[in-house]
Amino acid sequence: MKFWRAENTLIGWRFGMIVPLFITLLFFNYAMPIGVLIAGQSIVFLFFLGLNYFSKQWVNSSYVSLEARIFYISLILRVIFVGYQYLLTYWLSPASFPFEISAADSWVYHNVALELMESSFGDWFEIIETRMKSRSDFGFPIYQGLLYSLFGPYTFVVRFFNAIFGSLTVVMLGRIVNISWGDAHAKMTAIIAMLFPTLIWFCGIQLKETIMVFVLVSAFYMIWKMRSKLKWSVTDILLVLLLCFILFFFRTFLAVLVFISVLLIIFTYKSKSINSWGLFSIMISLYLFYSIVASTDIFKDVNSQIEDSSDFFSRNLESEKNFLGNVTFDQVALAPVIIAASVITPFPSYLNTEARQLSIYTRFQNDLVRNMMYFFMYAGLYFTFKKRFKEYTGILFFLMAYLGVITAAANSFQARFHMPIIPFVIVFMGIGIVELNPRFNRMWLVYLMLIFIAQLAWTYFKLDIRGIDG
Repeated sequence: MKFWRAENTLIGWRFGMIVPLFITLLFFNYAMPIGVLIAGQSIVFLFFLGLNYFSKQWVNSSYVSLEARIFYISLILRVIFVGYQYLLTYWLSPASFPFEISAADSWVYHNVALELMESSFGDWFEIIETRMKSRSDFGFPIYQGLLYSLFGPYTFVVRFFNAIFGSLTVVMLGRIVNISWGDAHAKMTAIIAMLFPTLIWFCGIQLKETIMVFVLVSAFYMIWKMRSKLKWSVTDILLVLLLCFILFFFRTFLAVLVFISVLLIIFTYKSKSINSWGLFSIMISLYLFYSIVASTDIFKDVNSQIEDSSDFFSRNLESEKNFLGNVTFDQVALAPVIIAASVITPFPSYLNTEARQLSIYTRFQNDLVRNMMYFFMYAGLYFTFKKRFKEYTGILFFLMAYLGVITAAANSFQARFHMPIIPFVIVFMGIGIVELNPRFNRMWLVYLMLIFIAQLAWTYFKLDIRGIDG
């Protein structure tokens, strides 16, 4: 289907309104504030409304002709959401203002950026090494320090640039799909990304995820663009490798996966456009990249993370037990649950069972929409394997490898750790919606019933491990 059907919009509205309300009423003693519930349901309502409206409004337009509109609408929505985040924090968590609810990392980044702003540029690296615990945390304070140095120490500036880079990410995702599938798929992908609550949410807070995702998608877009050219240049290769190098300072292991994915894309693409000189250029560029990375001891960081990950799963679960005190679960019994559920998690939290749940249930709409739309992602994966497997080898590797990493670390239930794969999840959602025959809508209804059961079971599980009687 070339546009999102009104029938699907009604299904999305009903599920998005009924399920949160039902679970909230079922466990009314732990209900979230009514204002938060209504705000979240309104976001779900507007997402499906926008999906229906824009996909029909733009059905006869080419993706290229829509790029400017997609960018500006994305930017406006994200700037509005910056204001929403300020109001939400001021209302529910004034101690965290002007950062997000229950802010922790944001304060660290902000304070380090202030220190950088007040120091000479030559001292920046020493300050960063002293203040940040690992190299994967160097990137965002430096970026934020640059913005503070140019515009002053204003949090809105950082978030406004988040909105800009987030909107550019939306445009690049559409371009990637346009190159390999065409207009209809590109428009659907861009519309979903433009409206997707998770992407908009992270633009409104002061964390590294939005700029990290921008760099990540830029690397994939550049290599996709190179594939569509008649000739590849050393400059193109070096730019892709530079983007990979930057990622080392945002999330080290992520950069390794992206680098491997880029290599897969390059070497699975056979074309007369890659002549002997092209292959030589690629090899020289890769050698230069290896030399730079090796000279900065980044490989030591990667090795230490691999060694440290051997008991990461058990340590993560043990820290939860220590924090909550009365939690009772068996790691061996829980491991299969986490692995099995990693393909559709995180599930939304609707209940206010403890103070730290505030930052989780205020974004229930993000996880709810993602859970609902995963059906189309799996449809997109099916059609990609069937029709475009070779072209998408690199992205498929990245998606599966990264999901495997966060599952092995018991982080698959945390929304923040899913951010690097969200853009590509959206790509497959767009492909799935366009390729799927409308007669399969009944399958979506079955899927949503399973999601409802899973969310209800997840709610019971969260209450049970805390020793709370539902």
